[in-house]
Amino acid sequence: MIAEFSTFPVGKDVHLSAYIAPIIKMITESGLSYKMSAMGTVVEGDCDAVFNLIKACHKKMAETNERVITNIKIDDFAGRSGRIEGKIESIEKHLGRSVNK
Repeated sequence: MIAEFSTFPVGKDVHLSAYIAPIIKMITESGLSYKMSAMGTVVEGDCDAVFNLIKACHKKMAETNERVITNIKIDDFAGRSGRIEGKIESIEKHLGRSVNK
């Protein structure tokens, strides 16, 4: 399973990186494969590990913020792994070039 998610506080300063950095630390320490982007993070792992991580990240953000929003998109393709990079490689194959480099 891969899931893209973002979690962030509402009603805070326009600069949120200080709130997001501890979440990225949690994701890194989870041991799951991940790729961060400017608007969210994609994680890959089994269903329970992914959902538990997202829940833990949401709860961590809620510890210091009264209102938190977490957005989640899930692609659950049974029996597949390595899809974070594989999906990009597939597009690059069709384009005949690298993307975002």
